[in-house]
Amino acid sequence: MTGGATSEDRPNSGAGGAGTCREAAAGAAAPGRPRGRDHLLPAPVSVSWNEWQRRPVSFVWRRRRYRVERVLETWVLETGWWKDEGHVSRAYWRVRAEGRVFDLRYDRLGKTWTLEQALN
Repeated sequence: MTGGATSEDRPNSGAGGAGTCREAAAGAAAPGRPRGRDHLLPAPVSVSWNEWQRRPVSFVWRRRRYRVERVLETWVLETGWWKDEGHVSRAYWRVRAEGRVFDLRYDRLGKTWTLEQALN
């Protein structure tokens, strides 16, 4: 399944639109989650966006810049729009960056980027 943000929901890069490069508070790893520092996910990230290609080109996580080599998959989660509370509108990109696979999430309502998970 493919999809992505519309031009009206264009992700912003830089101040104001992207998340900050900071780690989430440490906590116990959830069952099934990787041990080590990856248990701190999801974590806010700063994302550079290519408007012409309509995709992320790099992101900063833990003070390191990851260049997106390839977008592997995209999808959109849109639910709860019929309720006053609980509306969710998110776009996801599964990307290969620096030899690893990551899921990036863009919250279309909050206009923020999050690294959802590092798959390997």
